[in-house]
Amino acid sequence: MLRPPRPTFRMALPVLAALWLLGVAAHGEAQTADQPKRGGTVNMSAYADAEVWEPVGSGSLSSVQAYSQLFPQLVEYDMTGKDTSRIVCDLCTDWKVSNGGRTFTFHLVKNAQWGDGTPITADDVVFSLSRYMDRKVPIGRSGLFRNYTLPVAEGGVKKIDDYTVEMNLSFASGAFLQFLALDYVKILPKHVLEKEGDLKQAEKIIKHRAWGGPFKLVEYQRGNFYRVARNEKYYKKGKPYLDGITHFIVVDTGRLMSSFQAGQLDMMNSGFSNLTPKEYLDLQAQMGGKLVVNELPGSRNWGFMMNVKKKPFSDPRVRKAIYLAIDRQELNQLVENGTAAPACVFMPGFVHTEDECLSWPGIRPKDTPGGQQDLALAKHLMREAGYPNGFTTTFEARQVGTYPDTCTVIKQQLEKTLGITGPIRTHESAAGYALYATSRQGEGDWEVACQGEGMTVLDPDAVMGGVYLKGATRNYTNWEPPIVRELFEKQKVEQDPQKRRAILKELVQFLVPTDPNDPTKGYADNHWVTLFWGRFFWMVDEDIQGFNAPQTVQYGFKQDHLWRRSR
Repeated sequence: MLRPPRPTFRMALPVLAALWLLGVAAHGEAQTADQPKRGGTVNMSAYADAEVWEPVGSGSLSSVQAYSQLFPQLVEYDMTGKDTSRIVCDLCTDWKVSNGGRTFTFHLVKNAQWGDGTPITADDVVFSLSRYMDRKVPIGRSGLFRNYTLPVAEGGVKKIDDYTVEMNLSFASGAFLQFLALDYVKILPKHVLEKEGDLKQAEKIIKHRAWGGPFKLVEYQRGNFYRVARNEKYYKKGKPYLDGITHFIVVDTGRLMSSFQAGQLDMMNSGFSNLTPKEYLDLQAQMGGKLVVNELPGSRNWGFMMNVKKKPFSDPRVRKAIYLAIDRQELNQLVENGTAAPACVFMPGFVHTEDECLSWPGIRPKDTPGGQQDLALAKHLMREAGYPNGFTTTFEARQVGTYPDTCTVIKQQLEKTLGITGPIRTHESAAGYALYATSRQGEGDWEVACQGEGMTVLDPDAVMGGVYLKGATRNYTNWEPPIVRELFEKQKVEQDPQKRRAILKELVQFLVPTDPNDPTKGYADNHWVTLFWGRFFWMVDEDIQGFNAPQTVQYGFKQDHLWRRSR
């Protein structure tokens, strides 16, 4: 493989880190200038079919962008203005905080109903939230708020009356509402769940008219499209503005770009697709500014997953060797067009600066003395583990985004440096998720995979809940050494930003080698190799009004605030 020029690895993430410490967030600019108008339909692109059609235990972006329009939330992020970090009521009218910040009392709207006419009450809210708080269920993204609440049996969530719900935290935390407001934390109809058990299939939603959000699901053709129409019973007067949305599942990048160029698509239904950063910007240029590309912060944690339950990846020496051997600068240039930020454990600037991370063993360039030292140690570890000539494995990748390209580059690198080789298998999105989930209970049917984790909120807790805690979205092997849980619990209650950062630095020193003078230190164990922090892009036609870019790619999918400008 030809070695490309070294990228600079520079982005504006330190600014985001400063905002995090100040308790504020970056956001996109509003496109709307006129008053919203009723009517019209929109064609959106979806990067993959929905894995499941409801949130419990789920961490799939392909799913939430489908079901978010159908169900309400207790609270949500305000997508109607420039500050999309602001949390407002959705199904509630207001909330009150008491007991030193540990008790939240939510008063519910009284005009909400499910598609079959059944009122939406506190019973639905408590039942839904209790499912996400069940410790027997993977935390996914719908259960991230449970890191802050008491167990259900101890009053973590309870009904006060038909239209009042109380939630109790184990400690006062500002992060609680951030995770509760995610689009994943949907309220579902208790009476339907008690009958069906779950709503993971679209057919169940249609059969029972189970929607209570701004849109109703009217048609779904697996692998092709899903179509929603305005919910006449929606509890927010005048909304949604659109009559309907058709979501076309477009996996092929050539078809995606040509569909936008031909005017067949109006926008993406999330900030993630199968295009590279260069393709986004090229498409915008080709369309002469008619297509607005909204750039989200670099909150895309691209990683290389290793199944710690299977040999040889059960050996920490093998995992550390792989961590040290991957050339992240080459990967960034070939996969991300040199636009990604360095592979800090947490977003650069939140705990460590970009320059600090770039000096770490494994992350520093391979054509430097330190990088050569990393490669030498990696080969030594492989010999020590009994694999002096490498071994054969299978690289897994979902056929979405740049996962196959990422695996191709890593495979070539590991074969050249460590003798690790083997085929790359690609999977339809939902099939890939199902494959990785096989290691939740047993050993699992995969060994290594290229996968990403988009941050839910701009906070280190989101990285922990996405990658490093037992049951986390991308922690498919439930890897969690005691020190990881201990330091997570310690930092999450720390109110002093500097003291919290110190605890997080201690955690980082366990997860990865951080001493430029001694790469043998640190990284006692890990299941995830951070490759880089990439950006998200959300493409929207200039005729679609009301769109405001969210902080992260994990919310903003209800679309009840969008409207179509008359041509």
